[in-house]
Amino acid sequence: MPIVNRQNRRAFKGMIEDILNARSAGEAQTAVRELFMAGLDFARADGSVSLHHERLPASASLVARRDGIHVAVVDLSERGYIRIEAIRDAVKQLENSLAGEVVLVMANADRSEWQIVTQKETANRRMLRRMVIRREGFRTVVEQLDELALAIDAGADLRDALDKAYNVEPVRKRFFTQYAAVFDATMDALGTKISDKETRKLFCQRLFNRLLFVRFLEKRGWLRLRPGDERTDYLRTLWRAYTAERHDNDNFYRDRLCPLFFDGLNTDHPVEYIHPQVGIVPYLNGGLFDPEEDDRNANVVIPDGVFAAICGDGGAHEGLLYQFNFTVTEATPLDVEVAVDPEMLGKVFEELVTGRHESGSYYTPKPIVAFMGREALKGYLRARAPHESPQAIARFVDEHKPEGLAHGEAVLDALKRVRICDPACGSGAYLLGMLHELLDLRQCLFNTRGLDPLADYDRKLAIIQNNLYGVDIDPFATGVARLRLWLSLIVDFTGETPPPLPNLDYKIGTSDSLIAPLNVVGTQSIFLQQEVAELYDLKAAYISEHGSEKRAKKQRIDALRAKIGAEMHGGARVPGFDWRMEFEEVFRDGGFDIVLANPPYIRQEVVLQQFGKEYKENLVKAYPAVGSGTADFYIYFYARALQLLRPGGMLAFISPNKWFRAAYGKKLRAHIAETCDVGSITDFRDLPVFESATTYAMIFVARKGKQAGAARTTHTEPPDLREPYPDVRAVVTHYGSELPPDALNGANWTLTDAETATRLRTMAAAGIPLGEYVHGRIYYGIKTGFNDAFYLKGVEKDALIAQDPRSADLIKPLAVGKDI
Repeated sequence: MPIVNRQNRRAFKGMIEDILNARSAGEAQTAVRELFMAGLDFARADGSVSLHHERLPASASLVARRDGIHVAVVDLSERGYIRIEAIRDAVKQLENSLAGEVVLVMANADRSEWQIVTQKETANRRMLRRMVIRREGFRTVVEQLDELALAIDAGADLRDALDKAYNVEPVRKRFFTQYAAVFDATMDALGTKISDKETRKLFCQRLFNRLLFVRFLEKRGWLRLRPGDERTDYLRTLWRAYTAERHDNDNFYRDRLCPLFFDGLNTDHPVEYIHPQVGIVPYLNGGLFDPEEDDRNANVVIPDGVFAAICGDGGAHEGLLYQFNFTVTEATPLDVEVAVDPEMLGKVFEELVTGRHESGSYYTPKPIVAFMGREALKGYLRARAPHESPQAIARFVDEHKPEGLAHGEAVLDALKRVRICDPACGSGAYLLGMLHELLDLRQCLFNTRGLDPLADYDRKLAIIQNNLYGVDIDPFATGVARLRLWLSLIVDFTGETPPPLPNLDYKIGTSDSLIAPLNVVGTQSIFLQQEVAELYDLKAAYISEHGSEKRAKKQRIDALRAKIGAEMHGGARVPGFDWRMEFEEVFRDGGFDIVLANPPYIRQEVVLQQFGKEYKENLVKAYPAVGSGTADFYIYFYARALQLLRPGGMLAFISPNKWFRAAYGKKLRAHIAETCDVGSITDFRDLPVFESATTYAMIFVARKGKQAGAARTTHTEPPDLREPYPDVRAVVTHYGSELPPDALNGANWTLTDAETATRLRTMAAAGIPLGEYVHGRIYYGIKTGFNDAFYLKGVEKDALIAQDPRSADLIKPLAVGKDI
């Protein structure tokens, strides 16, 4: 049986240290064998398997096996980060040669990084799952291996135990719990130094964003306390150096972090620049380290005790930033690392920093983001590359197989030109999702056709510069969204010193997406056109500017924005985000190609409470085609999205399904039926696609404009969230059916299969509708005032009756609409 238990994790810790300290390939293989045999009850295996690829060595060594699962060790000849492509090549060859499943243990040339990799089948592709071991810390891996050992010890199936061990969700929950505690402690420590709570919270979020960015960045070895230092735990080293030298009036935030943030990372300086307090740091630019008003306030000083909780105390307590494995690479639907990745910052933001659940916002699961993005891209490419068959486009987008494309160059050109917007971008889930989708599609065109021969860094930079746009009302949200884009970009830079980050001020806006008008009442004079052209050129250059040129361009851009905005709107001040002025380059070409979002789920009563009567009335006036006094907030995001789209553009939303039936959705149903071809509706009803709430979510995909011969709408209602979920494409294939041609008829939508629709029409023709029979007098009935107290489950009913049989006379059956 495995030798590890919950009370003693030192066994796995020691085994991993043995692997990292191995001085030869033979010692490393022996250490890996010990980990699997003594720690996880595998049997010994010997031999080797030939490998044939330029990224791989000649062979892999077999060290252990159990239940048809082989453990193979591969030593690469390349230093630095292990590339995903090398892992995929090795796993594929090993599984083909061994005719079975494989646990791949791969090391880089100096064995400073190890990865323990398994694969899991999805509907049509295989997902890599990785644990990464590096010298600076591997606590998360120890904890997950401990859970794996406990499951095996309890008699669990090995494959089920591996699934559990590679589940990143427990890691996220542990990180969130500790992050929340440290964040709250920092808020309390600031106390009256920043009296306004929202301002104090924004200050803390900037601080944590900066610290987390440095924590992610330090793993690349770009920050060093002194020349020749090869440590990759820069923040912890900086904190320990400070505590070793600390005097009575010293302060870590003031004396070390402020120089790091504002002198080192935010000041254009020579490559060999060395700051006496912070060491060798690159100039990063990008806006993250621009000092705000509170940063310049000398009275805002954070007590050192906060940083003991963040960086560790130098003893047994490792601190928030060093208790977990961190990875700069965001998980994708086909590659998951058991670590804290930048996506977790988005989830932490949604759950903690702003309380957005109270404002109806929920973090969209990654498989849903991927499905929506791919459906939108397929619709876009079918329009932009009409010479390609729909089947070839589907295989290209869904499976990354471009072999069936007739004109790869034209498809690549369309991908380079697509403009995508999320008008409620939150912490950037859709922006990051679409960045990865576009990157993967361009990468597979290069792999298969030799097209687009750029490094991943250059591809990502081009996608961020040219293809992605976002807006959110919450500055906390847009701060995290920019941070995640920066991290996603910087991970792919392979040089010694990273280039300055792009300035995203004018790519991700912070303002109200809904209230500003899109129509332009001002003149389109030749002078305005020249100013618009100048603004576009300035913004295109600004994204990569730094230093004094960045400041000068920003001043000129802001002056032009004010002047153009006034001319466009007849001198009137425009409330909210001025789409036509801010993204004029998009509307000059007719609008966005794709708009996708998870809009806030706020009931109309809450809109009134949060924003006031005048705001609600202005919304109804601004969107007469869909608005009403009882419309929930997300209704207006549908209308705004359709305004933002060019003719033929793709809309992909996840929102509550209630507008399909509710009276307040009548105008939106009619508007969409009149102006769009609806591609698919995937209705999850009350299934918990969002962890923290039942939102009656559905995914809605449509094309703006009516097209003769358009395909019929696919309607899907999965019965549960078991397999093939979370592969939404497979769910639609398995459970979906086409709606009848007249299913979306004006405001009257019949969302069911043809047989049921026929039955409903027969019933309507044969009888009198209930509403007509009772002359419209249909009432809500009794309201409990507190459902949790009065609505009982069967088990609770039985327990109450067993306790007192007289309860049977008081408890009545409950029927709700869906029971019919």
